[in-house]
Amino acid sequence: MRAVIGTAGHVDHGKTALIKALTGIMTARAKEQKLGMTLDLGFAHFEGDNEEVVGVIDVPGHERYIRNMVSGVWSLDMVLLVVAADEGWMPMTNDHLKVIHAMGIKNLLVVINKSDAVDAETLELVEEDILERVMEVTGDIPESICVSALTGDNIPQLKKTILRILNRMEERQDDGSARIYLDRVFTVNGIGTVVTGSLTEGPVAMGEKLMVMPAGKPVQVKALQSGHKSLDEVSAVSRVAVGVKGITRKELERGHCLVKNPADAMVCEQMIVRLEEGFTEGRNNREVEVALGSAHSLARLHHIRGTRLARLVLTEKITAFWNQPFVVIRHGGSDLLFSGRVIWNGGVPAHRRAALYELLEALPEELSEQDRLQLSLDFHGYVHRDALAGCDGVDTSSFVDMSGWLVSHTFFKESLELVQTTLKDEGTALSGAELASKLGIEPAVLDQLLQELKKDNIIHMTGGAWVLGGGTSEDDLNQKGQQLLSMIQKAGKEGLQSSKTQVPGGQKELRNLVHLGFIVPMEDHIYYAKDVYDQCVEDILTGLAMNESFPVAHAKDRTGLSRKYLIPLLNRLERDGWVKRNESDRIVIKLLEDTKQEA
Repeated sequence: MRAVIGTAGHVDHGKTALIKALTGIMTARAKEQKLGMTLDLGFAHFEGDNEEVVGVIDVPGHERYIRNMVSGVWSLDMVLLVVAADEGWMPMTNDHLKVIHAMGIKNLLVVINKSDAVDAETLELVEEDILERVMEVTGDIPESICVSALTGDNIPQLKKTILRILNRMEERQDDGSARIYLDRVFTVNGIGTVVTGSLTEGPVAMGEKLMVMPAGKPVQVKALQSGHKSLDEVSAVSRVAVGVKGITRKELERGHCLVKNPADAMVCEQMIVRLEEGFTEGRNNREVEVALGSAHSLARLHHIRGTRLARLVLTEKITAFWNQPFVVIRHGGSDLLFSGRVIWNGGVPAHRRAALYELLEALPEELSEQDRLQLSLDFHGYVHRDALAGCDGVDTSSFVDMSGWLVSHTFFKESLELVQTTLKDEGTALSGAELASKLGIEPAVLDQLLQELKKDNIIHMTGGAWVLGGGTSEDDLNQKGQQLLSMIQKAGKEGLQSSKTQVPGGQKELRNLVHLGFIVPMEDHIYYAKDVYDQCVEDILTGLAMNESFPVAHAKDRTGLSRKYLIPLLNRLERDGWVKRNESDRIVIKLLEDTKQEA
């Protein structure tokens, strides 16, 4: 059994001393010992008689450090709510308990410390008062134990109680997808960049490749420790130190998250959340602070009137997960305003907001992965088949399978029409990424839709973007053909001189690109992309009348080309029937308008 527990409670109630008595490890740094107050998270661990490994997080008790306290408790299997017998219940005891409850932590053990400082009657009264106050916040009466970190009285019994409670917990359903929110980043000689955090999903192993979110940067595990022991693999839930290769210390900070499967994580700039019951709406568009995992961000809060929903527009990207608990703290203060769960990531087009809010409001109180998948199907109209593994309650019998993506017939039909309408309304070619952004469709799903339209000869790709109309698409070319075409497109008006291009088999591919209409050959082995050539023709001929004569200087001014490229271009225009030569001038024999009418 592996677990992570932590302390909570008012400042100076002996949390750090209690951990020292429990584990033998002093979590306070020299500065904190001098001040007599914990400022940031501290870490320790102990082992049980049956090889149980329990990580312990010491959190600050002072109200000024409530953000650090949230960073410490979000991942815990169990919390020790520490109350000093000689002071009893205090304001921060209450605030810490609210955070614990908001984070959905069920296992709570009340530890009444400094039992040596009061008589037995006072101790009994303090304990009774504490349990009543806990019940008022959580609705439950937790176990309690009286100890003295100073004398060591009842510390062995405390350890036994902790292990008993942890051992009776339900085993976590682990999908194998590692997840570690970072709480510290530092450098170790001989290892390099090292991060620490709580592994809440796992396992993680030496040599494994992970992704740093929200940056989306890959790293590799080169060192792994838990409980001060070097290991080849660590399972959840554990405190871990991970040496990572492929990133510098400056690129990492508290709040970043290491994940095995990036698809599990939501990189949020804005999100829709469901607030816990009992919240008050307050002023809209106010600035608040969001604490989620070990991440914090300022945000603008927008209540969705008449619902328990709110939209949070963040000032910086943070990593979140479906149904993840969070708390909102008053900006510039320490008041816990309310808590909730993350149920949607990203913005929503105005015309679809009402439909989304209706679906979100209908979600059950206790959320499951099945609810997330059903929400995706109901709103987006699609979900990946792999995501449905083990979720038997999602009905997909009427969905179309598109290379692993399950899409509804309605979504399929409407999206195909929407792509065509968008391309027509924009009046220009759009890349797949641009279309995905405009339509709010997952890029991988949109790619499947685009292939359907291409197959029916409704659209084709040119210049790396999609346009209406049939034709050969660039994405049908082989790798060498795409490479050459990309080089020619990037060359622009300078074109590509094949005699200076060393691409094995390039001449054959160039002839194929000419045959398919992607490029235009000119003299001196110069090739232009078709759209560049067409633009040059338009630049030269616009405003000229039939049979009107123009000098070479006119074409040079219109195109900005040097003679090296201009003469081959004009000769190509002559071969294509746009002009004819009259000594050193050219005469127009076909107008742009005539070509457009023919088209």
